[in-house]
Amino acid sequence: MRVLSFRNVYKRFKRIEALRGASFEIPRGSIAGLLGPNGAGKTTSIKISLGLLRRDSGEVEVLGFDPWHDEIEVRSRVGVLHERPIYPPNVRVSKLLLHLARLKGGDQRDVKRVVNVTGLKEYLDTKIKVLSRGYLQRLGLAQTLLGDPEVLLLDEPTANLDPIARNEILDLIRSLKEELDVTVLISTHILPELQRICDYAIFISMGTVLDYGSMEDLVSRHNVRAVLKITTTKPRVLASNLVLDERVESIEMHKSSLLVRTLPGYWRELENKAYELGAERVELVKVSLYELYQTVLKYAQ
Repeated sequence: MRVLSFRNVYKRFKRIEALRGASFEIPRGSIAGLLGPNGAGKTTSIKISLGLLRRDSGEVEVLGFDPWHDEIEVRSRVGVLHERPIYPPNVRVSKLLLHLARLKGGDQRDVKRVVNVTGLKEYLDTKIKVLSRGYLQRLGLAQTLLGDPEVLLLDEPTANLDPIARNEILDLIRSLKEELDVTVLISTHILPELQRICDYAIFISMGTVLDYGSMEDLVSRHNVRAVLKITTTKPRVLASNLVLDERVESIEMHKSSLLVRTLPGYWRELENKAYELGAERVELVKVSLYELYQTVLKYAQ
């Protein structure tokens, strides 16, 4: 079931055409990346999804509702972290979250829940102005979770963070998806870091969606390198068979698994071969989003 869909959506700001026939959909339970350079139309898409902007034409559905006409229903079921949130600096974390919880019909129990899952428990009595950038983003994620949303829309959640803080936020997003069973859309222009957590991607450039789909489908369509995790009771035997295959670029052996890097376009064939050789499970665990984006962009031209 899809939770968000755009069909032939256009949006213009005077002379700037922010979206030009954008079409894509996001299935329930995914961590989707809305990926493209600055000015590609990512933030516009998020604002239209929330009913904050009215599209010029086309159709948009969020959880089966039109966000422009049913904005209250959509916003009650969607949590959003905007790119540059502004918080009152002298207010304590607990007071702000309690205020926001009450606006959504919640109470102190909701605050306790969101601070536990976002790692803010020790900072409840801290004034917002002394929080680091990383913990400000945790605060942003905490407020998106108030009201128990089904979908999270996160606009550049790792912007202006140092590498350690970025990794912490990405790990937190992945754990939130797993623990709370939410669908997540992350908008960003920083492609490499998202390949750690995304299982779905929408590539957008100059207001046009170039392609979208699961990572498996995108890798298959565009013939890029991939890394397979092959689970097996006999990793040494399986490695000795695969290492002779000219489609294999490298193999890293572990106690009960192999990490196999494939040449472009061959991961499906090697997946089938691994199963024929007795593999218990084969997963696509890594792909270069930058390489994939460049391939998609070249194909679109």
